[in-house]
Amino acid sequence: MKAKEIRALARENLKQIPKKIYMPMGLLLVLANIIPNVVDQATDSKSGVFFLLEIAAALLTANGCIFFDRWRNKIQKGGEEPNAWCGLTGQHIARLLIYGVIEALIIGTVAVAIAAGVVGSAIPQVSVAVSIILLILLVVLLVWIELRLTYVVYVIDDDVRTEQKRSVWAEIGAGWKLTKGRVWKLLCLNLSFLGWYILTVFTLGILGIWLMPYYNLAIAETYEKSKEDKY
Repeated sequence: MKAKEIRALARENLKQIPKKIYMPMGLLLVLANIIPNVVDQATDSKSGVFFLLEIAAALLTANGCIFFDRWRNKIQKGGEEPNAWCGLTGQHIARLLIYGVIEALIIGTVAVAIAAGVVGSAIPQVSVAVSIILLILLVVLLVWIELRLTYVVYVIDDDVRTEQKRSVWAEIGAGWKLTKGRVWKLLCLNLSFLGWYILTVFTLGILGIWLMPYYNLAIAETYEKSKEDKY
């Protein structure tokens, strides 16, 4: 399925969720993205407060992904309406925190490599062209890793719901496997939202109250289609 088709399905799903339900969650997701950045600008990014806010923001973001995936599942397959905090049960938080540490180590390693490339470009013995190529490759690698980890949160939720006992590593592996051959499609889908994100900036984040639910439903749709091998 193309990005246009996925977005159309997501919009149809969003229409079936009452505004009084999806808009508060959209607002919460917007705040989860904005507040840590504001605190980072106002305080030392290494402070304990900033660190705790980053963890809280990551958990709230994961909860939003799970919430809208469960709503998509309810709309398409029936069942009970999901609780607003369905992704923040004890089992979810434990697994999400472990996954967060692993993801941070992976992304952090690549980020350090990128920083080293920037420093290397300032060293006379290192060719500027070589440093630029290295930087581009590392940035591409970082984006590729992020896209390959797109479905891990959904896999964790599926395991919690079905009471499947797997390690977080196994869940990461399952999510990684689902994105095999789908990275380009996921990239195109994410890029198709770029205009909306630009408009969100111009509206000081207000548009994000609608955009975040829309985006999360679109990603959740690709997860379902990937499991069915239709994406």
